[in-house]
Amino acid sequence: MSIKSNIIQFPDKIKKIQEEKKKKYNHIRDSVENLLKNYSNFYEDEWAVVLAAGRFASMRLQQIEGSESSIEFFKKCIETQEGKEINL
Repeated sequence: MSIKSNIIQFPDKIKKIQEEKKKKYNHIRDSVENLLKNYSNFYEDEWAVVLAAGRFASMRLQQIEGSESSIEFFKKCIETQEGKEINL
């Protein structure tokens, strides 16, 4: 015997918001990385662009998140890059 239920399944709005946020952040990240690559090519000085971007990122992130969180973020970035280099 089956029981019919009148329960309405509501959409998971939190999950949808999280997915949209992730999509937005990925788009911003990719756009900024593309812009920085273009600057590197235009000025033919990747080192200067990397230093400027790193300085801006580290100083602003420290102001927003604090020192510990910022250092942890940059450590994770470096570990991710090191992992990519090992797998090449």
